[in-house]
Amino acid sequence: MRISDFLRGDFVISRLDGRTVEAVIREVSACAAEAGLGAEELIADKLLERERSHSTVMGSGLAIPHATVPGLTEPAIGIALAREPVPFGPPDMEPVSVFFVLLSPPGRESEHVKLLARICRLGRHQNFLEELQATGSDEEIVHVIEAIDAQHV
Repeated sequence: MRISDFLRGDFVISRLDGRTVEAVIREVSACAAEAGLGAEELIADKLLERERSHSTVMGSGLAIPHATVPGLTEPAIGIALAREPVPFGPPDMEPVSVFFVLLSPPGRESEHVKLLARICRLGRHQNFLEELQATGSDEEIVHVIEAIDAQHV
């Protein structure tokens, strides 16, 4: 299973403006809705519900907001790079600069968990997060993710 199989080029925010958890979630939800992945409010509600129950901050400047969203037919992965690091999780966690967003339909929990694990694995790849932050366009972001993803089994 590859990230690139589910990564949506129309679900990329190269310079995220949000500075709070809610603002980030609202911005990525609007992008997801524009990409045809569902209603903005439903996506935002599901992602915020998940953040409230347990933060999705992974450390090292990475967070993986994720949710099950009724109406989707297959998982979709988006990415957002913050203009400036965002305090996103508990106060003792470092701020987040890279947000992978995973939306999955109900009934695909096993696939959802495998994709989360795959994103975590990529996040640990040496210099991956720095390479993403050095990009200048949505296309470059997708290219960097696909290149690193291809290196992992």
